Amino acid sequence: MPKATKKIVKRVTKKTIPVEIADTPVVSTSLQAPINKKRMNSKFLGLALIVIVLGLITYKAGPWLVPSLVDNRPVTRFELWSRLEKSYGAQALDDMINEKILDKTIADAHIKIEQTKLDAQLKALETQFEPTGGLDEALKQRGLSRKDLTKQISTQLAVEELLADKIIPAEEDVKKQFDDGATTVYKDKKFDDVKVAITEELKQTKLRDVFLSWFADIKKNAKVKTFGL
Repeated sequence: MPKATKKIVKRVTKKTIPVEIADTPVVSTSLQAPINKKRMNSKFLGLALIVIVLGLITYKAGPWLVPSLVDNRPVTRFELWSRLEKSYGAQALDDMINEKILDKTIADAHIKIEQTKLDAQLKALETQFEPTGGLDEALKQRGLSRKDLTKQISTQLAVEELLADKIIPAEEDVKKQFDDGATTVYKDKKFDDVKVAITEELKQTKLRDVFLSWFADIKKNAKVKTFGL
């Protein structure tokens, strides 16, 4: 009996030593496991949110991003833009540059067109296009709005003011225009009755010619940096 007791004590002592050494890794493992799960859950949640947001954007902006489908194959908006840029990009960019140069020139000259003049021009155009479906229909066919048209009219009137002293036709030119059309266009009409109309017609013709050379000089002196398309 005394010998058996000694053997049991030794066995208990041997078992308690490794248990105490193994405590640290067991505790550390149990603490690390929840942290990894939280990080993984956060990543999955973030990815899920991204997928949901992209899905909503695609649903809402689908027709905008994909304007056409051909046998269920999309024609994307980016492909369309790329094609348009290659075909018309250079011309469109040049037009925008010219517009900004012209706007700055008009602003520097402190020219402001009165609303009454704009309204008069718009009314004349409405009358002109009335037999062919109206002005709004004509603008729609050209991809323009009334705001675009008003801007164009304002720019033209401003340019006319800038070049007024260069585009007024001489009296003899007006008379010659009348004499040349006396048997056709101006048949049975008096010179005084059509003088204003002829003067305006010649002024517009002269404006186009004078404008081209005038604007070429202005553009030459403008600071334009183009970085390509």
